[in-house]
Amino acid sequence: MKNTKLESERISKLLWEYSIPAITGTLVYILYNIVDRIFISFGVGRLAIAGISIALPLFTFILATGLFIGVGGGALISINLGKKDQDKAEQILGNAVTLFIGTGILFSILGIMFLDDILLLFGATANNISYAKDYMSIIFFATTFQLLFIGMNNIMRGEGSPKAAMKMSIIGCGVNILLDPLFIFILNMGIKGAAIATVISNILVAILQIKYFLTGNSNIKLKFKNLKLKKEILIGIASIGIAPFIMQMSNSIVVIFINKNLNIYGGDIAIAAYGIINSLSVLMYMPIIGIYQGSQPILGYNHGAKNFKRVRETYKLSLLVAMSISATGFFVATFAPHILISPFINNDKILFKLTINATQIFFSMTFFMGFHMIGSSYFQTVGKAKITTAINIIRQFVLMLPLLYFLPKYYGVNGVWLAVPITDFVLALITSYFVIREFKDLKMKSNLKEQIA
Repeated sequence: MKNTKLESERISKLLWEYSIPAITGTLVYILYNIVDRIFISFGVGRLAIAGISIALPLFTFILATGLFIGVGGGALISINLGKKDQDKAEQILGNAVTLFIGTGILFSILGIMFLDDILLLFGATANNISYAKDYMSIIFFATTFQLLFIGMNNIMRGEGSPKAAMKMSIIGCGVNILLDPLFIFILNMGIKGAAIATVISNILVAILQIKYFLTGNSNIKLKFKNLKLKKEILIGIASIGIAPFIMQMSNSIVVIFINKNLNIYGGDIAIAAYGIINSLSVLMYMPIIGIYQGSQPILGYNHGAKNFKRVRETYKLSLLVAMSISATGFFVATFAPHILISPFINNDKILFKLTINATQIFFSMTFFMGFHMIGSSYFQTVGKAKITTAINIIRQFVLMLPLLYFLPKYYGVNGVWLAVPITDFVLALITSYFVIREFKDLKMKSNLKEQIA
């Protein structure tokens, strides 16, 4: 088993080996996300970007579900491989695939049936709803493949194949980037073309992912007998996957409130600015996601093997790298925001000025983002999803939503932007408390283990 190096290889080398493919995959995703928005902005216009922003909660819901199954399944697979239980790991894989397919079909049916009502609930206006509807009506046809694309990459990393997950991300995002200009400009399909490009890339990667677990060089195999759902596996996946699901779903709720407030205090142009900021936000946090995705197999395996010293070392190194990344994002957003924003805006001085101001406020506490992301990821990886869930509930419902309610009343549209950095700072303090408490417990367990040995 190639997983044995997870318990003996130097942590810095392991983190580099596992994180670089994850970071590469996320950077490709960032490139796709940014290029996609640029194509839509230049090919269709400001209202199309606003329409994408309105549809973002739907994307987030699909993402949340993919992570619910993928992160939960991937973490369980890592833990069981650490316990040398390959049969159980393969059962988890089979159950996860069944969940991806079944849930995706259900989402497609409900999404297409109630799309208009959903978009209006999310804050769509008469000006931008047609763009949001054109985009999402196509996306919903292939929700199963999108769930597989999102979730199976987490499964691959969980079973110890980060390079394979990276390749899937590169293929999917690369195909999407190539198809965008074809459908948007050459075939003159506008925002519908962007959606078609996304669907084609998702279908292609989902097929390749399934093939990898059937015939590829994977540690575990997808077997027909394991597709039958088992209650204990579903509970296990849910117990870990609920944390990222709640995080993404609460993000979706927050986005709805942001869009509604922006519509009140700034109108369509403010919503368009937020659409651009969302792309920049991906640019800021996706490399950190790559770091914690790379650390997950190391953390999960060694926690399952009760090697708590290596668990602590992995976490500390992951946090250090994440802080370096977030510090870089902070300085660029604060002192050179025009570099980030210029590619999205074509001869729209009002939108440019508004987005510059919003970016500097929105990312003013980005430096502290790594504390929350690495900390909450750690707890879900080692099977303590309740703590991750608590952190995310505090973030969205105790901090973010009240701030979004009160701040715009006094500061207008700037109040909407201010809610994010205030939340990031306070949440860093809260997450640090949980991590310090956890580390004290791990140190005690390590000392006890050494004494017994």
